[in-house]
Amino acid sequence: MLQPRTMSDSPPKLLFEKIFEANNAKIYRFALKLTADAGRAQEITQQCFVRLWENMHQVQEGQDVFPLLFVYVKHLVIDESRKLYRERKALSLAAIQKSDVDNSSEKMFIHKEFHTQLHKVVEKMPEQRRNVYVLSRDHGFSHKEIGQQLSISPATVKNHLTAALQYIRKELLTHFQ
Repeated sequence: MLQPRTMSDSPPKLLFEKIFEANNAKIYRFALKLTADAGRAQEITQQCFVRLWENMHQVQEGQDVFPLLFVYVKHLVIDESRKLYRERKALSLAAIQKSDVDNSSEKMFIHKEFHTQLHKVVEKMPEQRRNVYVLSRDHGFSHKEIGQQLSISPATVKNHLTAALQYIRKELLTHFQ
């Protein structure tokens, strides 16, 4: 009388166990070499054999499956590395955003203070230099356009602008140090 077969002695399970025993240590060493982390290597080794089990219907008795396991390990390491990279990138972005929120009011204060001081410095400049600076920086006019508007040469405009920028730089450095 024939007894019903149980899962424990099915041909795919027996073949899997045979493959596992023959390749487990080699797969672990390969995963360890790729990851340099014993815990990750163990996890990848387990995932590799889970993937093999899911594809046992494609494995033939006597087939050398190490190349297939090798490919599984490489893909698992690549997938895990990409996942870790995305997680680290997300954490980094979250930290930056939190830092930006924390610093935004401070940045707004510094920005406002800078513009207040800049306005004071510009107001202290001689009229012609101030006019050249305002037309250039606030209104975006070229040297030629400013010269035409103020009836001076473009070279004089350039000289006034250079002097204005040097004066502003000196005054702001004095104030903010």
